[in-house]
Amino acid sequence: MPKLSNHTKAALFTENIIEQHVLRRENATVVQRLDYTLRRPRNDFGKPYGRMSGSELIVATLIGTNDTREYYERLVSNDSQIFSIVFNATYDNNNFLTSYDSAMVVEGYVVDIVEHYDDDEAKEGNQMSLEFSFLLTSITYIGEEERHLRLNFVN
Repeated sequence: MPKLSNHTKAALFTENIIEQHVLRRENATVVQRLDYTLRRPRNDFGKPYGRMSGSELIVATLIGTNDTREYYERLVSNDSQIFSIVFNATYDNNNFLTSYDSAMVVEGYVVDIVEHYDDDEAKEGNQMSLEFSFLLTSITYIGEEERHLRLNFVN
């Protein structure tokens, strides 16, 4: 199958892209699946009112078995965590992030981690799919020309 693009469609960084503008490709994992639903109350006519309610974000990434430590440390932490998801990322020859179409900075709590292996057992250095659930407290969308839209959720 021919390579359709030199871009990574979606990359997950454990840094806040708004505060840290220099991001390296080695610190990113490729997002295989991203799923979340936002809820907002509506009146009888279907018009939204009030604040958005929190939602669960599910992210599946393909990583090596040696790279899971940081995610498990975030799972047992009681502090709010921040991740950046960058869409259509491009990197320069030194593997620094140079541009992207859009991004999301999500803040909340890691509440569950599920590991999926190609084989039935974990082997040193194997790649696996790591799926983690994230209870959202806010999302900041970053669009064209660095425009930001922040949504805070009711906890």
